[in-house]
Amino acid sequence: MSKRIIVTGGAGFIGSNLCDFLLKNNHDVVCIDSFDDYYDPEIKRKNLSQALTNSNFTLIESDIKDIDFITKQISGTFDAIIHLAAKAGVRDSLKYPERYFETNVNGTASICELATTLNIPKIIFSSSSSVYGNNPDIPWSENSALQPLCPYALSKIQAEELLQKYATKKDSQIIILRLFSVYGNRMRPDLMMDKIYNNLISDKPLSVFGDGSSQRDYTYIDDIISGIYNSLKLTSNFEIINLGNSYPIRLNEIIHLFEEKLEKISIINHLQAFEAEPSITYADIRKANKLISYNPITKINDGINLFCDWKLRL
Repeated sequence: MSKRIIVTGGAGFIGSNLCDFLLKNNHDVVCIDSFDDYYDPEIKRKNLSQALTNSNFTLIESDIKDIDFITKQISGTFDAIIHLAAKAGVRDSLKYPERYFETNVNGTASICELATTLNIPKIIFSSSSSVYGNNPDIPWSENSALQPLCPYALSKIQAEELLQKYATKKDSQIIILRLFSVYGNRMRPDLMMDKIYNNLISDKPLSVFGDGSSQRDYTYIDDIISGIYNSLKLTSNFEIINLGNSYPIRLNEIIHLFEEKLEKISIINHLQAFEAEPSITYADIRKANKLISYNPITKINDGINLFCDWKLRL
């Protein structure tokens, strides 16, 4: 059955892929995005080029906290809000922490207000694996202790807590999805894989913090979109669910896979390891498999090949 869904941050990497997927499956989509200048807004506008040709797609250019403006732009009933809008980036959160709490926490409070105003029964929230910090007890389950290392991670935890309180007060369904190192088409230019590709192609040195032994549970965009989409069917009052690949891989191995695909050798500039980032991320995804039939199928080498092929077509 066709649903009406609001997607915040819908012009970004994950959001635009999600919008296209929802439209492909015959749902009506209202995208809210402020086109923040954390990276070039024109990239985000290009991300929506396909969606904008679909009559079931509506774009509202607005800050998520401007509820009065947003509610004047839309009417009718909605089945869910998928809340992806956020200030991203670990390192910038150390420089400008107040901006992260304003957007990620206060912005989430505004989304709760929007859901109440429009009587929307479900909120799906994109949290982050960064909430687990450097917890040594891997793989991380949803019950693992949270050890945030930066304001970005702390802002995500506070947003989760706010949503949990909202769930206890309202007859609603709140699904928190903790995403692990998403990569693929339309990836943000500040993310490591995009930097590896761009620097290899242009023969520029690649800055690597530490010795390259850090591990990430890289998860391909299509698998993440599948997990988000399946969570629309979940009717729990409140759930926290990991969406990862459950297969950590060292940065040095990632660089090597890009080198093999592009038939080039990286020029590495090693820098001091960054203390606000964990040495490893590793998702326990058994709960996701049980509740939403989540089963990531994209192997890391296949995902990197798909990403490189997409970049080469640009």
